[in-house]
Amino acid sequence: MRRTGLLSSCILSLCILSLCVLVFAFLTSAFAQTVPPTQGSIASPAKDSKEDQEKLQKALEDKALKLLESTLADAQMLKLVENRALFQSAAADLLWTRDEKRARSLFQDAVNSLTLAVNSSGPDRERENNPWILMQSRFQTIQTIAGRDPQFALELLRSSRPEVSEGVDLRYGMRDQELMQEQAIAAQAAEKDPKLALKMAQESLKKGVSYNLLRLLSRLQQKDSEAATHLAGDMVKKIRTEDLINDHEAAFAAVELLRSILQPTRNDFDAPITGQADGKVKGLVLDEDTIRDLAETVVNVALSTSNNSPGGALIEIQSLLPDLEKRLPGRIPQLRQRLAEVIQTIDPNTRAWMQYGPLMRNGSTDVLLTAAVDAPPQMRSSLYMTAAGKLMQAGNVDRARQIIKDNLSGAERDQMLAQIDQLTIANAIKQQKLDDAKEIILRLSSREARAGAFAELAAAIMMAQGDRKLALELLDEARKLINSPPANQKQIDALMQVAGAYALVEPARAFELINPLIVQANEMIAAAALLDKFGSGQGLFKRGEMLLQPSFSAANGPYIQQLRKLTSLARADFDRTKMAVDGFQRDEIRLMGRLLIAQSVLSDRLGNDKNPNQVFFGIGTSILVSH
Repeated sequence: MRRTGLLSSCILSLCILSLCVLVFAFLTSAFAQTVPPTQGSIASPAKDSKEDQEKLQKALEDKALKLLESTLADAQMLKLVENRALFQSAAADLLWTRDEKRARSLFQDAVNSLTLAVNSSGPDRERENNPWILMQSRFQTIQTIAGRDPQFALELLRSSRPEVSEGVDLRYGMRDQELMQEQAIAAQAAEKDPKLALKMAQESLKKGVSYNLLRLLSRLQQKDSEAATHLAGDMVKKIRTEDLINDHEAAFAAVELLRSILQPTRNDFDAPITGQADGKVKGLVLDEDTIRDLAETVVNVALSTSNNSPGGALIEIQSLLPDLEKRLPGRIPQLRQRLAEVIQTIDPNTRAWMQYGPLMRNGSTDVLLTAAVDAPPQMRSSLYMTAAGKLMQAGNVDRARQIIKDNLSGAERDQMLAQIDQLTIANAIKQQKLDDAKEIILRLSSREARAGAFAELAAAIMMAQGDRKLALELLDEARKLINSPPANQKQIDALMQVAGAYALVEPARAFELINPLIVQANEMIAAAALLDKFGSGQGLFKRGEMLLQPSFSAANGPYIQQLRKLTSLARADFDRTKMAVDGFQRDEIRLMGRLLIAQSVLSDRLGNDKNPNQVFFGIGTSILVSH
């Protein structure tokens, strides 16, 4: 019974988060990019003069600012300091371009209140008094500040370093977290001011090496190759003084730095560097002595790996052996022998991933298919899926589909085929082959998949052709495929896709779909709060109040795709949207909804010139703007 209760509460918690996140995503993005008329009717931008549109935008921003101020005031009545700080930070970010002095003050108050709460935390490590939750909120707040003023963020980070109270052990890992945060701030600075980023990185480098330096290095290569090379040289000098045997993060950073030098077209810490393969982004230009010094350091730590350790640096160095052999030929036999010894101590699954991982990253489709024939069972499906994925990226969808049908089974087969269907439909829509898209949709086996695909097609028709009648016919067909009320998570997701498309075509219908979900969300939140009160919940609540920032940040992972799909361009009514959000019964949820409405109107980070179809189906905003 206990096990069943925990499973039920876990499922309930996930459903609550997904439902709230999806509802918020729709309600707060329905008018994020365009200006609705003040009375809620649908305006036609083509018929409005530029002056009229500017007046409507000004009126909308005035409403949003008023809503933001009232929300910020009401949020100070919340119990949890981390929730209050979230509202202060989000409001400061929105006010930055309007009242920078006040924004700085709000940011500072948020950081100071979180630091004070950490310092006053007791030794109890349960969620009621866990200082790590507060520390995470502090880091996220400072990260938001760094998006505005990296130097200010760095000053606040250093000045707000928490004290270690008696009975509270924050020392383990805390230095590393502070260091990583410093270097993450420097990485953000690289976007606008590479010279400042280099200066900040060099100051931080004196304290140690973290993964975030590699991300910074990647960004500097795109902005200022000379600064990137300078930083790489400084990193080599620092790495040579570090205790890489015991500092695993520094050891992995050393391997990845060496990889970025020896294999410049590959980058594991950010997306592949755009243009690097064709010379648009310059590689790191280090002298041979420096490269050899780094290689020697990496090889030495790899050979020092004990059989009782995970084999970390030694495993990671495996893919570099051909490059190392050119520079350190005398060390390679010993390195290969040590690698073979360590591999024998590793469990078979990890060993298989070690063997086939480099192949999956760099091998051609034909090489992957050949390797899959003799691969161990635990790797075979991954090799086939990787091969199919590469074919899909290359546009060879038919061959990818055949590989999946011939070699996969069960859930893996169904998921991959569904991805191919989605890609095929998206390509047909992109090429405006709408009849082809509809034919593919009708062949989909899942009612929810057909409903979501019809919604995408309707939105594409509306935006490409302006055929409102045909779009409505498709949406009405999609609506019939979903139970009312939705009976499971798949149906909720599909319903939200349909609602997002209605927001482009007939917003009133979208609200008719959303409002019942808010009622359902209220019931689920109340049930979760009750479970949490009696110790059977999943930690979504603290002192009877939902933890907003951790909760919704966690939801960003599993549900980020839905959030992106639901970022629509529909001109929904501001007042009706606020009324819908006010249907949430709990104060903290209702205030979060109001904050997100204000954010969708006032934020200068959301962009104003994105392609509507791309925004609706590909690029969106998360619950809080990520920086």
